[in-house]
Amino acid sequence: MRLCFSPYMFTAFFASRKSGTAALRMVPKDLSELTSGEMREFLNSFDTVLCDCDGVIWNLSRPIARAKESLEKLRKCGKDVHFISNNSAFGTSGYLRLLKKFDPDITDDDLIVPSHAIIAYLKRVRFDKEIFILGTKFMKDDFQNAGLCLANTEYEKTVDTYEAIRELVEDNISIGAVICDYDIHLSNIKLSRSIAFLRRPDVLLITGATDRKIHIDSEIVLPGPHFYQSSLVEITGRTPLAFGKPSKNLQKYVATKYATRNPSRVLFVGDSIEQDIQFGSSCGYQTLLVFTGVSTMEEMKNSKSDNLVPNYYINSLGDLCDVIEKKLDL
Repeated sequence: MRLCFSPYMFTAFFASRKSGTAALRMVPKDLSELTSGEMREFLNSFDTVLCDCDGVIWNLSRPIARAKESLEKLRKCGKDVHFISNNSAFGTSGYLRLLKKFDPDITDDDLIVPSHAIIAYLKRVRFDKEIFILGTKFMKDDFQNAGLCLANTEYEKTVDTYEAIRELVEDNISIGAVICDYDIHLSNIKLSRSIAFLRRPDVLLITGATDRKIHIDSEIVLPGPHFYQSSLVEITGRTPLAFGKPSKNLQKYVATKYATRNPSRVLFVGDSIEQDIQFGSSCGYQTLLVFTGVSTMEEMKNSKSDNLVPNYYINSLGDLCDVIEKKLDL
């Protein structure tokens, strides 16, 4: 967790070359510094909360202090709360087990991860070939449960001869898509096989999460799927179909599933400027950044583009409960 900053407000200007006039950059507001009237106005400005999970309500499934109470408070204030994560690694059933600790009444309809959007897309285009997935067993279970056919990603032979390498990179015409997400067991062999399949232009290259870093806690950071996805793109020259935040494909899927009539009355809560805030801004949502995961106060201050600047920020989602109680006595 990153819990060490004082209340901060900043104002920045930028020159608009198109108009030749100066314009005021959007100023993120510290929720903890709002007056009672401003807090009431904030709560009245949205009906739906779309909330990220990793780095917002938990870190490596360890609950962030009072995040549960803040979600309960939002529901008591009449808000509909749903969860949108880039993390397909737990699988739908695993994610729901975790989320039920925060709300025992949660259902499948309250959760969206990239694998859901990918499955919906493949069914819409009537995809009928095998899929080579770089991802976790639990993610693969979601595809199999949806009736899609998966190729075996394991390669049991030792690859230390030219003959074995040649066999390794042979094509398999039954495979019609390579999906690249977070794979804790990633290997050069898996990447090489993926590249072999992608030589055929009709094979789809699809990405889920595109994180550069996987934050285990404040001290442990692992490399994210961005790096091996970049390898596939560089070597194959392919442009992937992206389904993780902040992609257009996920935006469309969310808009279809929740059928929000007025996006400006949705609050998106996240810990990543590049993924969550950009996603929320692109959808036309209000955005709230927390500092218990990926992004820092310094990164927020240095954001160059308005769609990377949140409307609001707060130290932790858990603090929101205390702020509402203090400002509005609710």
